[in-house]
Amino acid sequence: MKMSRWLSLGLMLVAVAASITALILQKPILGLDLRGGVTLLMQADFAGVTDTQTKQQDLTQIVQTIRYRVNASGLAETTVAQAGVDRVTVEIPCPAPPSPCNQPGEIRDLIERQGFLEFRKVIHVVTDPTTESPTSQEEIKQSLDGQQYLLLKAPLLTGADISDARPQTTTGLGASGRYVVQLTFTEDGAKKFVNLMTSSSPVLKGNDRLGIMLDNQIQSAPTIEPSLVADARTGGWRKLQNGTQITNMQSLSEATNLSIILRSGNLPVPVSVLSQEAIGPSIGQDSINKGLFAFVLAAGLVFLFMLVYYKLAGLIANITMILNLLMLIAVMVLLNATWTLPGIAGLILTIGMGVDSNVLIFERVREELRSGKTVRAAIDYGYERALLTIIDAHVTTLITALILFTFGSGAIKGFATTLSIGIIINLFTALIGTRLAFEFIKEREPRRLSI
Repeated sequence: MKMSRWLSLGLMLVAVAASITALILQKPILGLDLRGGVTLLMQADFAGVTDTQTKQQDLTQIVQTIRYRVNASGLAETTVAQAGVDRVTVEIPCPAPPSPCNQPGEIRDLIERQGFLEFRKVIHVVTDPTTESPTSQEEIKQSLDGQQYLLLKAPLLTGADISDARPQTTTGLGASGRYVVQLTFTEDGAKKFVNLMTSSSPVLKGNDRLGIMLDNQIQSAPTIEPSLVADARTGGWRKLQNGTQITNMQSLSEATNLSIILRSGNLPVPVSVLSQEAIGPSIGQDSINKGLFAFVLAAGLVFLFMLVYYKLAGLIANITMILNLLMLIAVMVLLNATWTLPGIAGLILTIGMGVDSNVLIFERVREELRSGKTVRAAIDYGYERALLTIIDAHVTTLITALILFTFGSGAIKGFATTLSIGIIINLFTALIGTRLAFEFIKEREPRRLSI
């Protein structure tokens, strides 16, 4: 018996030490409702896609592409996850002060664009659309600056031929310069580009225009200089690998976002934002303050009740509940679980579960003392009679929490996570922590028990 008692004490000390170490080394992760941020619910347009496996593959690619875009743009701690068969949730928390919170419009522009890049041959500039008669292989498109062009429908090159895209600022057009996206072709892409200009029947010649299109919109239509054709003939594909730019960028931010979109690859199907929610950091801080106030108030009242009503036993219960909370928060930190406002509610409920366990034990011990048993016998019988009831209550609550976690989402998952971890730790502290304290009390063979 003494050996098991010391093992229990060692286990408690190790758990407490590990919890304190975890809290020192790692900070809790706060959810958007506590930290502030932007939540987007996006839906993929699977019109024309009937195969279930293809839909799942496309949705997985969408999640990976969006995750790359937000990470590449420096939006830290962003969560991108599949939600259902055709939806994706994007949660972007506010950065630490004094940095401003991200604007929903900027984020949407980054992740909502499909990013489908094409290079098409421009037949000529359109001056009067009413006089044009495009063939089935041609169409008229308007560029960002309002100029219209007659182009071939079939692309000469696509985004698959691009290996890299980087924003640049070029000088020479005023003090502010201009913003462009410098494209780098893959080896195969560069060879195809060279072949378009150097074959026996070249598709592109000097002074032709090449329409650079993104999501069916002309970004720019640069003229192919004769010197570029000469370089293609003499220098080969290596000479032209870095020779293409997308112009008409209004700001460095726009050029940066476009380069990220092109590097990430295009989304397999269009996506649209179904809903968006922005929570300011001040609102998040207010939620933290109110949640902590509710937690401290609830814990304080419970601790006071236990101390007044159960005296020494209540003090022991209060100490174990403090250790319970310490271990619960530490486990949440180690699992990188996100703290949300419902999670704080789960924390408060955990206190209630812990109190319930101790009340059951103490009342059983009281009953045994009233029946005339010694302190040692009352403690043993009290724990024995309360054990099954405590386990039954915790297991049924744990099953409910697991169901909430499995079928719930967002805030419900946060509540279920905190509650599940709290229930397991409650069992540990109630059946080992308080029992350990009473075992040491039994050693002194007291005639009375303060309970």
